[in-house]
Amino acid sequence: MERVLKPQNTYERLRLRTAEVLHGVNGKDWLSRFVDLGLIVLISLNVVVVVLESVDSLKIGIEIYFHWFEVFSVVVFTLEYLARLWSAVDNPWRHEHAHPIKGRVRYMFTWLAIIDVIAIAPFYLSMFVGADLRILRALRLLRIFKLTRYSSAMTLLFGVFREEARTIGAAMFVSMFLMFIAATLAFEFEHNVQPEVFSSIPASMYWAIITMTTVGYGDVVPLTVYGKIVGAFIAMVGLGMVALPAGILASGFNNALNRNRIELKKHIQEALQDGFISNDEQKNLDKLVHDLNLSTADVKSITDTVLFKRRSEHGEKCPHCHLSLDQAPSKSRVKSPVKESD
Repeated sequence: MERVLKPQNTYERLRLRTAEVLHGVNGKDWLSRFVDLGLIVLISLNVVVVVLESVDSLKIGIEIYFHWFEVFSVVVFTLEYLARLWSAVDNPWRHEHAHPIKGRVRYMFTWLAIIDVIAIAPFYLSMFVGADLRILRALRLLRIFKLTRYSSAMTLLFGVFREEARTIGAAMFVSMFLMFIAATLAFEFEHNVQPEVFSSIPASMYWAIITMTTVGYGDVVPLTVYGKIVGAFIAMVGLGMVALPAGILASGFNNALNRNRIELKKHIQEALQDGFISNDEQKNLDKLVHDLNLSTADVKSITDTVLFKRRSEHGEKCPHCHLSLDQAPSKSRVKSPVKESD
C-alpha cells in the first residue's frame, strides 16, 4: 500500500520531490526519466574510461582529462548518494525507511546503497590512504553494478540469489569438498613423478578446479595410472556438480516469476473490486509491473483472465453466441483490454 505523503513546508516538499525523481515514485515523471538516463550514461562512460586507462598508449596527453572526468563523476555520484539518503524517508514503496533516523540507517545497509558507496570509495581511498592502483581500478569498475538500479531483470537475479543462497551454498560446498579430495589424491599420486607441477595440495587445486569444471587446458595432466583414474572420476562428477547451481538458479527464476504473476493477479483483483481500474490504481499497477519484471504479454494474459472471471461471475454473456462467458466457445469470447479506466 502506498504511503500518503503530505509535505508541510518547502523543505519537506523539496525532499518529496527529490524522492519522486530519484526513487521513481512517479514512473511517468519526465525529470526522473532524464536523471535516470543521465546517470546511466555517466555510469557507462565511467566503465569505458576505466577500460581505456588500462591502455598506456591512450593515456599519453589525455590523462589529465581522465582525472577530471573521475572528479566530476565522483562529485555527481556523491551528491546522488546523499540525495537518495536524504529523501529515503519519503519513498512510499519502502515503509521501513519512514523513520528519519532508523529509516536512513536501514537504507544505508540496502544493497543498492552499498553499491553507491563502493562506486565512490576508490576516489576517497586514494586521497587518504596509499593503495594499489590496480585494486582501485578494479573497485572503480564495480560502478557497473550501479546499473542494476535501472534493470528489473538484475534485481530479480539478485533476489533469486538471496532466496537460493543456502541451496547454492550447499552445492558449492560439495563441489569444493570434491575438489579438495581430488587435489589431495592428485598430490599423493603425482608428486613423485611431477614434483614441479604437483608441488603441494594448494598447487594441485588448480588442476582439480580445471578438471572438475571440464575446462581442461591441458597444461597440467596426470601421468600415473591412479592420477588418470582420479582425473576421469572428477571430470565425470564435475559434469553434474557444475551444472547443479545453474539448475538451482533456473528453478529459482521460474518460482520467482510465478510468485510475481500471482502477486500481480492479486493486486488486479483488488483494483477491480469496484468494477473498474482508476487512474491512480493503474499507476500503482504500472509501478508494480515494472518492479516485478513482467512482460506485456504476462500482464495482458493475467488481466484478461481476471476480467473474464469477474464478468463470468457477474453473469455477462458472449455477444456472438449469447451464452454465458463460462459456457461460450473459447474462439467466440471477446478478450478484454489490458487497461480499463473511468
